[in-house]
Amino acid sequence: MRRHRRWLFVFLWVVILAFVVLYIPAFMGADAGTPGETLARVGGQPITVGEFQKAYLRQRQMYERMYPGQLDAEAFKRMGLEEQTFDGLVTDRLIELEARRLGLTVDDEELARKIANAPGLQENGRFVGASEYRRRLALQGMPVREFEDSVRHGLMAEKLKSLVTDGVAVTPSEAEREYRRRNEQLKAEYVLVDSVRFRPQVSVDDAEVRARFEAARDSYRLPERRIVSYLMLDAPTLQGRITVTEADLGAYYQEHRDEFKEEEQVCASHILVKVKGADSAEGHPDAEARAKADDLLQQVRAGGDFAELAKKNSEDQGSAPSGGDLGCFGRGRMLPEFENAAFSLKPGEISDVVKTSFGYHVIRMASRREEKVPALSEVGDRIRQVLMNERLRAMIEEQAGGITADLRRGRSLDEAGRARGLQVKKSPPLARGETVEPLGSPVLVARAFTLKRGETDPTPLLVGRGYVFIALDEIQPPRVPELKEVQERVKADLVEQKAQERARAMAADLRQRAETAGLDKAATALGLVRKETPGQVGRGQPLGDLGSDVGLDQAVFALAEKSLSEPLRAPAGYAVVRVLERHAFDPAAFEAQKTAMTAELRDQRREELFRAYLTQARQRFTVERQPEAFRRIVG
Repeated sequence: MRRHRRWLFVFLWVVILAFVVLYIPAFMGADAGTPGETLARVGGQPITVGEFQKAYLRQRQMYERMYPGQLDAEAFKRMGLEEQTFDGLVTDRLIELEARRLGLTVDDEELARKIANAPGLQENGRFVGASEYRRRLALQGMPVREFEDSVRHGLMAEKLKSLVTDGVAVTPSEAEREYRRRNEQLKAEYVLVDSVRFRPQVSVDDAEVRARFEAARDSYRLPERRIVSYLMLDAPTLQGRITVTEADLGAYYQEHRDEFKEEEQVCASHILVKVKGADSAEGHPDAEARAKADDLLQQVRAGGDFAELAKKNSEDQGSAPSGGDLGCFGRGRMLPEFENAAFSLKPGEISDVVKTSFGYHVIRMASRREEKVPALSEVGDRIRQVLMNERLRAMIEEQAGGITADLRRGRSLDEAGRARGLQVKKSPPLARGETVEPLGSPVLVARAFTLKRGETDPTPLLVGRGYVFIALDEIQPPRVPELKEVQERVKADLVEQKAQERARAMAADLRQRAETAGLDKAATALGLVRKETPGQVGRGQPLGDLGSDVGLDQAVFALAEKSLSEPLRAPAGYAVVRVLERHAFDPAAFEAQKTAMTAELRDQRREELFRAYLTQARQRFTVERQPEAFRRIVG
């Protein structure tokens, strides 16, 4: 199964793809463009609307199966599912382009061999035959060409991955280290001396700051930085240009009245007496449960307080504490027997005993809200926001398309901005890996470091809920700064150094006292607090309040049981630790799992290396979106 899991996965998706072919038009809407329309280009290779639609629906269905009934269209928007899908298609194109660049091919013989050996196409250990193969695909609505292209792409990806990652190796010591990380555990007591308590007591003068800077000038070296001009297309920039009139609100309301409809609802409480079933030990035998429910019904009808009876007798743990209150619900939310009884009542009425798969219920209906469509005045603000968002998004996409066209024709960023009444701004100096608002995009910063001075990128970069265009203005090379540029940083480092020295001295005093008085009493005498890790913790996991640090982790796990550590450097200061109990390394268990552990680590490293390789490949090939097509597809 492990060896053939990719093929099993492929055939699982055969069914889904058939659904995609039949239902994509309805899913994407009439304004979604034709399937052959180009949505983007990667290194000149197109990604079509049809490809995006199919891939998006596959992703969406996967999440819907994982979280049934929990995700709606808005949830998928928040997840960024459109971007996830697009990134996946870009990766597919990058694999194809890199394979072509390196001369990798998949011939028809390799493809045929892969299909002939696919577990899903075997009967009695032999390939089902060409006609049966075509028949099975036809039954699922999948063209043979489409399926074989998918298999060919998978083989190409495997070849490229092998070429890039076959040199990855895992040594026995690395496998042992990972095994220890996963399996060694300990429980410890500790006292932390936090350096923050000493910072207010520390003072430094200018001479000390200068001396520290002169002694460690190179450690304050400033990295290469880049300054870009940028043109922003987002809500703060453009929303003042959007207007929504009362007539617009009225027209939208009339066109979408059904979307505002509020369903009929009842608000009810119940008392539940559970019936013991074959799959549950909870509850009562049926006759006993019915008798108990009948008795409770009589008490209610005799004037008993429904809420109090529910609190004392209902076996629905979720609603009993609130007097059996179930809140308000519409049709289709409850079991049919329960729902039919609840909706047949009038406000204040009590039902007869109702049986469902949970047991016996006594239901009280508190109130009813009839189905209605709210007046325009009640939903006007919602409609205004919807229209504002729609028009803003359309304007952003329209402006982005126009600016891209201008830049490709040779106009400057300033000229493109002025033509649209937009201002070009300058960024502060950007270092690799840094993000500075409003340019809060690692992709943008990475892109800035690929441009030449004076070069403009005509491709809009996604930032927040809009786009930004950039041009590289200035490259600041790495350099050692003047003291005045980093004086506050040097001073802070010096204060922290002195605070850490004091923390270490107190931790040494603490350890000396703990040798005779014990850690708890020694901590109390110094105004500190002894704590314990929350149960057994493994390597790499936070050691309680001490946090997680490689050096601290190694030192603590090297301690003998019951022994007291020397002062250990922790993220917040210094700590003294004693191991109370431990689950030690088992050499025999490791030997039994070494081969599997080595293979798993190698696969993990290969995946990481291949992802890094594709990230570099993305720098070699331009990714060009078609903003207007994107607007129609993702809204």
